[in-house]
Amino acid sequence: MKVKLVCQDPLASPREITLDRFPVEIGRGAAADVRIDDRWTSRRHCELQDADGRILVRDLGSRHGTFVNGKLVIDETPLLPGDELCVGLSHFVAEYELEAPLPPPPLAAGSVEHALRALACLPL
Repeated sequence: MKVKLVCQDPLASPREITLDRFPVEIGRGAAADVRIDDRWTSRRHCELQDADGRILVRDLGSRHGTFVNGKLVIDETPLLPGDELCVGLSHFVAEYELEAPLPPPPLAAGSVEHALRALACLPL
């Protein structure tokens, strides 16, 4: 699987980070797989891993947090194509092909679609 993280800052260097081995640790420290020169990024900030064709983000106890689409990462959080990953002051958009289709979202009880699906399961 190949994942691109495209930085939203036009002056950033590098502008794109290509990931093809997982898990990968992102941070400011020398031991990080991907180093980000950002004083708001912790030495060991977050980890990305491949979980059956989808990327999961896990914060590694960073001081300022890791965010996906503006939401703080508490546990493992999916990073889908087009999602924004914020590490320190650096904002990236994830680009990759899903290896398996996403399941349909759950339907709210009481919705028309929910009722039609329930009816489809009844014998005639």
